[in-house]
Amino acid sequence: MTYNVDGPDPVSRRSITKPIRTAIVLGILAVLVVFAGRWGWEQLTQPFGEEAAAASASAAATPLCTPAPEAAAPLPAPTEITVNVYNAAGVSGAAANGAEQLAAQGFVIGAVDNDPLNKRLDDVGEVRSSPDAKPQVDQLLRYVPGAVWVQDQRPSLDVDFAIGAGFTGVVTPEPIPEQPAENTEDDIPTC
Repeated sequence: MTYNVDGPDPVSRRSITKPIRTAIVLGILAVLVVFAGRWGWEQLTQPFGEEAAAASASAAATPLCTPAPEAAAPLPAPTEITVNVYNAAGVSGAAANGAEQLAAQGFVIGAVDNDPLNKRLDDVGEVRSSPDAKPQVDQLLRYVPGAVWVQDQRPSLDVDFAIGAGFTGVVTPEPIPEQPAENTEDDIPTC
């Protein structure tokens, strides 16, 4: 038996191409496994049923841009606010003196008496009102800086100011800057 040595060896050619093809196929399979794993993870972490519908409805209801903020409502004038002034400082005449100073700033004065809660306050004082009277309280706090707002459940918009020992007098606050009447081009949202 003789063998032809001059020709190509078919066995060696197969041995070189077979590992290359195997590596290519394994690489393609690895990429497919990564994509399939990512898709499966996304499917597992998304909400089901009604939650999914609510999430998509919420996303559809979200505006693409935020409109310009509206100007805050103006504070009521002192002449529109009734203030009951109470002495919680333990100093004779503190309520009358505070009421006189608030009246000079234009506030309507209601009751002037000792604190009906019988508190003794060492700080500037307490402004007491219902949560609905926030604009009135905000205006009064501009005139008595350092006072603390205490909310209660009264039905009216009247405000109580219980004067504490740290009260030094009513101040005249800086005027509130006026809001522009019309939007300028810079204020208009671009959405």
